[in-house]
Amino acid sequence: MKLLTLSTAAAVGLSSIVQGGSVVHERRDQVPAEWTKISRAVPDAAIELRIGLKQSNLEHAEDLANQISHPMSEKYGKFLTAQQVIDLFAAPQEVISETVQWLRQGGINSKHIKPTAGRNWLKFNTTVAVAEKLLDTTYYTYRNEEQGVEVVACESYSVPEDIQPNIDLIMPTIQFETRGRPASSRGINRRDTFKPKFRKLESIPHPSSLANCSQITTPACLRALYGLPDAGEAVEGNSYGIVEFAPQSFNQDDLNAFYAKYASNVPNNTGPIIDGIDGGYFSNDSSADTRGESNLDLCYAIGLVHPQPVTLYQVGDNDPANPATNNNFLDAIDGSYCTYQGGDDPDWDGIYPHDGEVSGEYLGQPDCGTYNATKVFSVSYGSNEGDRPISYRTRECNEYMKLALMGVTVLFSSGDDGVAGIRSTCLLPNGALTPPAADYGRFNPMWPGTCPWITSVGGSALPENGTVNDKQVAATDFGSGGGFSNIFALPSYQTKAVAEYYANHDPGYNSSVYNNTQQVRGFPDLAVTSHSFITGLAGDLVAFSGTSAASPSFGAMITFINGERIKNGKGSVGFLNPVLYSHPEVFDDITEGVNPGCGTDGFPAVEGWDPITGLGTPNFAKLRDLLLSLP
Repeated sequence: MKLLTLSTAAAVGLSSIVQGGSVVHERRDQVPAEWTKISRAVPDAAIELRIGLKQSNLEHAEDLANQISHPMSEKYGKFLTAQQVIDLFAAPQEVISETVQWLRQGGINSKHIKPTAGRNWLKFNTTVAVAEKLLDTTYYTYRNEEQGVEVVACESYSVPEDIQPNIDLIMPTIQFETRGRPASSRGINRRDTFKPKFRKLESIPHPSSLANCSQITTPACLRALYGLPDAGEAVEGNSYGIVEFAPQSFNQDDLNAFYAKYASNVPNNTGPIIDGIDGGYFSNDSSADTRGESNLDLCYAIGLVHPQPVTLYQVGDNDPANPATNNNFLDAIDGSYCTYQGGDDPDWDGIYPHDGEVSGEYLGQPDCGTYNATKVFSVSYGSNEGDRPISYRTRECNEYMKLALMGVTVLFSSGDDGVAGIRSTCLLPNGALTPPAADYGRFNPMWPGTCPWITSVGGSALPENGTVNDKQVAATDFGSGGGFSNIFALPSYQTKAVAEYYANHDPGYNSSVYNNTQQVRGFPDLAVTSHSFITGLAGDLVAFSGTSAASPSFGAMITFINGERIKNGKGSVGFLNPVLYSHPEVFDDITEGVNPGCGTDGFPAVEGWDPITGLGTPNFAKLRDLLLSLP
């Protein structure tokens, strides 16, 4: 996977400068403004060094995934098993042996060096003095007054020239932003998400009525808009998953109220298959903030595909200071991910077991490889791309690439704040966030829409007072998330679409507004209606808007198609993007609307792909015929 070194993402870089027989491997051009150098680190202070080894075949990953996912490839649909993926990317034994020999020569006892199960990380305990000699560096203590924490870090480090090709990174070294964040502040920003906007209904539309689909979306509206079947079909081997994070919790009574009125094909008390991860906690709170997202996702996932079962991955426990993240979910469906590149980050991810000081905390060991991945899964949560270090984002994105190799379709909502980030935050020149709802700053791309290995789903809507036969526009009651990455390079499947976008519709903003290099991943990939989805909530029916509604609806479409492919003796469709970009004719193009933010109108919807509605809204019949025609 290709990465960019951008000053807006991090002021760090790799170097091949030789200093005294060694090579500077990483250096930071400047210390972040919020950190102050206090003093030299204490020489005999304990430190755990983690060495990330170069994985095998990463330089071929994009080509391999595209071959497996591209409709014109002889390898299309020939997915790998989980073990084949592990073996493919594990560091070669000679890399491990050479690196361990260097460490032994540097005074590290080989008995203390612990390689991870995936053969891609070495860990050992030592002292600051030994680490400084080993890495030809100087460690200092830095303090962040606002957070009230201190870290030990350096500003550059070196390794022997012949060892450098074996190593990705070493921690802790230059990583200020990932160390030492106290639990009292971690819980505020560790899993920022966009939440669907909801409103009370003034009137309840008839379940079969299509007269008000421009104001209220029901299952009947979706079926009419996209030509979806009236009900799904339970096909052995097919599966669809929805991911939720505690304390978000669905309520069966709310689902039943929705079924009774708008999904009569679903029997009362039909719920999802529950895969509880790291506690799998369910809250009794009945507010929209707690029930809204889960109820919305499941009302439409189950309501559309039933009797095909839907799996709910309920992730995390009741510890608000240490919430679970996407990485905790990925651990549970891929046991190797628990230790991949050193495992989850204690400053950003949920680390288990918890201490039991809060009721509902998970006291067991983390779930690693506990559950299988469904053929399709949809996630309606996201965060600002720049809120985590590049290494953290790369680790997670690599896992989505591995899921693509295994034939899993990964869908994420693109966001609800236009070109801005969570709570309409934008970026200052130094990369820091503006205050919420600030109307200035640089565009703030949403994660994980910028990862090339997921399918990002934006929002569309019918025009005001329009009918189900009218051409859709970009979402109107919120800004559909879209834009360009500050980290990830342009994937090959998107090259033509992005080139045509700039050739015909360059928005005209300069580099101070967004990454306009024309060489970075753009998102979303497509759009689905996302306006006022009627949903059960606390004994009532309310309407939710947002791309949180779009992603699970598109997931239902792919689940329908997977079922038909499996019945025909074929496999699931897997990673969709190479197919979608090769066949833009299966979309109804959207050319009206904008996604404003950061003091601008954002990007306009234009002919062809654009960074607000992607390729357009899917024509289900054409998409179905295309995907069924593939081997």
